[in-house]
Amino acid sequence: MKRKHILILILFSIGIKFSYLLIPVIVNQSGSDKPFYDQYISSVKKNDSHWYEKIAENGYSEISNIKDLGYSEGADFKQSEWAFFPFYPALNALTSKVFGLSFNNSAFIWSLIFSAFSIIGLYWFGLIFFKDRSLAFFNALILFSFPFSFYYSMFYTEALFFTFIIYGFICIHYKRYVLLALLLIPLTLLRPNGIFILIPMYLFFLERNGILQNLRIDWRKLFDSNNLIHSIAFISAPIVFLAYGYYQYKMTGYFFAFSIAQDGWYRELTFPLLSFFRKGDLATQYNSIFAILVIIYAVGVWKKLPLSLNVLVLIGLLLPLCSGSVTSMTRFVSVLFPLFLILSSSIHRLKYKYVFLLIILALHFLSYYSWTIDHPISF
Repeated sequence: MKRKHILILILFSIGIKFSYLLIPVIVNQSGSDKPFYDQYISSVKKNDSHWYEKIAENGYSEISNIKDLGYSEGADFKQSEWAFFPFYPALNALTSKVFGLSFNNSAFIWSLIFSAFSIIGLYWFGLIFFKDRSLAFFNALILFSFPFSFYYSMFYTEALFFTFIIYGFICIHYKRYVLLALLLIPLTLLRPNGIFILIPMYLFFLERNGILQNLRIDWRKLFDSNNLIHSIAFISAPIVFLAYGYYQYKMTGYFFAFSIAQDGWYRELTFPLLSFFRKGDLATQYNSIFAILVIIYAVGVWKKLPLSLNVLVLIGLLLPLCSGSVTSMTRFVSVLFPLFLILSSSIHRLKYKYVFLLIILALHFLSYYSWTIDHPISF
């Protein structure tokens, strides 16, 4: 890795964070009489951030009535903290307790750390994928400049989730299986779909070890004792997931309490295509069109990616759509780095590639504006 690139990327991840302060100040969303730091916190701590804070400070509540987990009946609904996985709030609770920090200060520090880890990890994986430092560097800039990539700087789980995904793939490439096993633990405890990331990661493992090539499996190598031993690294994820399921059962009486709680956000198991245009509001229309365009692009670049990365994209798109809602599709797409590998490669060949980068960055800040005014397309 080129040190100059790493330094620029770290400064970029920090600089773009603080540039977010300018928009709410300009439009007077957070109050010009407040100190700058308080204005910044107000601009990045919204929506789900308050649920994470509640869990960090109070933990999860015991449930005796299934309706207390969450429900939605027309205009009537109830939401609970059980819809959110524990790693991020637990991390902030730990640092708050050990260092005497408020949730805001703890979340801000982790945001700085993990957004930097994310962009460096993407650059590192780009070097593996492209074998070209300039293209790997440009790819990292594209993803973090892309519209709605501001989630990496909010008090959300995007930066952490992406960090553990990208370094998991890097560990597989370099055959660091003990470290991989450790990374899978927080990945599984960050989001409900964390356990499903195990599938593309294992496919990537098989590809890197010459066991899976062009959809063909070398069964002899698959059941080789050396491969079976290395495969044990992936067991940490299901073990942790089952342990968390047992905790949910003890606290609520339901092993999949987190899934039941999703009903409070009007999410229910649905055939993916039926999730589009279910409501007439602008946010639903926008997210539906956005998701369809991403799906079309994913299909178009399918042959340019290995099976493992295509499956990662497929899971990242299908799981949210199976919930019967297109809400937050922009968030879910922001971590689908394989799509950005191909996009950045196409733009990098253009003569005025950095002009395109600036246009993309401008659209990024336009999307962030929707966040500052609490527009539903940013939820």
